[in-house]
Amino acid sequence: MANAELLEAQLKLCLDRLSNSEPVEINPDWIEESGEMFKDCLRKQLAPRPKEDFRIRMSNIGKATCQLQREKEGAVRSRNEYNFIVKMMLGDATECIMEVLLKAAGLNITGGKEDVKLKINDRIIKGQDDIHIDGAVFDTKSCSPYAFNNKWRNGVEGLKKDDPFGYMKQMVGYSDAQAKEAGGWVVVNKSTGEVAIVGAELDEHDLAKQRREMAETVDLVFSDAPFKKCFEAEVETTRGKKPTGSKKVPMTCTFCPYMKDCWPEAKFLPATTTKAKNPKHYWYTEYGIDEPIH
Repeated sequence: MANAELLEAQLKLCLDRLSNSEPVEINPDWIEESGEMFKDCLRKQLAPRPKEDFRIRMSNIGKATCQLQREKEGAVRSRNEYNFIVKMMLGDATECIMEVLLKAAGLNITGGKEDVKLKINDRIIKGQDDIHIDGAVFDTKSCSPYAFNNKWRNGVEGLKKDDPFGYMKQMVGYSDAQAKEAGGWVVVNKSTGEVAIVGAELDEHDLAKQRREMAETVDLVFSDAPFKKCFEAEVETTRGKKPTGSKKVPMTCTFCPYMKDCWPEAKFLPATTTKAKNPKHYWYTEYGIDEPIH
């Protein structure tokens, strides 16, 4: 069984040595392989993306069913921000870099980049995993400082509470498809360069829950069931849990390209709970003050 805590310590020791110009054995082939992998990523990201028929993949099986329903219907997506392509490329670059560093740290890389298939309710779900360490499946993720400190640092328990991209379902899907252990995630804070290796640590109850929800997703999305919004507006509260009189679009919905379909009235406004000069903004469905503070 892969021990995430020991793997993380081993990786950080290697990074500490590299950061201080101390010798670490690097196989030149690792750099060449990583370079070729990144070239493939660039070709894919820079090429025009033809419209494809809808399908559930490992990469999206954990997303909200309402988002998948909209995608299957062919609903019009909101236009990506100009920096979307850069974020995607940085994610690819992080994955390529970490593969070299994991090898340099002496971790036992036993596979990865496997095209996998998993049968769920007579549907074949395809995907490609990231990397295998000690025979277990690991996924590489880059994230914001907020997610790194408030979710990933809490281990898998943090992910159980906040998993808007469906990372746990992806992990269970990849591991089930190959009859391998669900190892966890190699996580990089894309602002600071901090790293963490978070063990999946999913017990039988957790695994059964993820498998059941994946099956329910497949059944619902490919049924004739009418569209149903998955979430309700969230009541905003102060740190003392006192309602502000405002309601916000759920955070999961803010990542959805069809958000405006479900929340046409939403407005991107300054937080009502702060008087900071440059306050954080949120999508509000109801705003508890007559005018924005700023």
